[in-house]
Amino acid sequence: MRNPDTWLRQQIWQLLWQGPGAVSTYWSIPVPLVCTALSLGGPPGLAGATCCVLLVSVLLGLLLILVDEIDSCRNHDLGLLRLSAAKSRDRIAKLGIRSNQVDRFVDALWFNPELNAAFRNTRLQSVELMVLGLDLLSRIASRYGRCGRRVFEANHYPMLRAMELFECITLAEAEKMLVEPLKTWLKDSPQYDPEGWALSLFEGF
Repeated sequence: MRNPDTWLRQQIWQLLWQGPGAVSTYWSIPVPLVCTALSLGGPPGLAGATCCVLLVSVLLGLLLILVDEIDSCRNHDLGLLRLSAAKSRDRIAKLGIRSNQVDRFVDALWFNPELNAAFRNTRLQSVELMVLGLDLLSRIASRYGRCGRRVFEANHYPMLRAMELFECITLAEAEKMLVEPLKTWLKDSPQYDPEGWALSLFEGF
């Protein structure tokens, strides 16, 4: 089974390299860098000024990345779970799949006050496993392109059933009732995965 802690660490690294702060940094640094290179052949004062601009751009970029990490990892990694679930929803939407259950679950991660309050105090393993499962299944399905819809539909029932139950029970009950079934589901390879894309994902954990 994929280890949730290992998976969360991977999400952090992805955020550092692909998050909003990182993307802003990638776009903001090239222009000062080119200007600095061009100014090296000019007056010393101009080169020094452009180097200062470049340094400020780099420091601001690092600050944005740091803010992204702090914001996502606080409250027991709730921010990371939100971002991962939203990306998974986008992946399956690109396959032409619209799931009201997934939409409600992702919205709950962002807007459910009870859930947000609970994450301030402790990790909720049931939520982590549902987000992990959605991430795994959406990535496997997306690799099949148009056939990904079939992959998703062949394997989504246990996860969507867990999300449905999650809406109807308390958070404490969810921890008791959903964790073990979700772990069991994540131990099994997808039922429909003709080219074995899931193997590379499982082997890394």
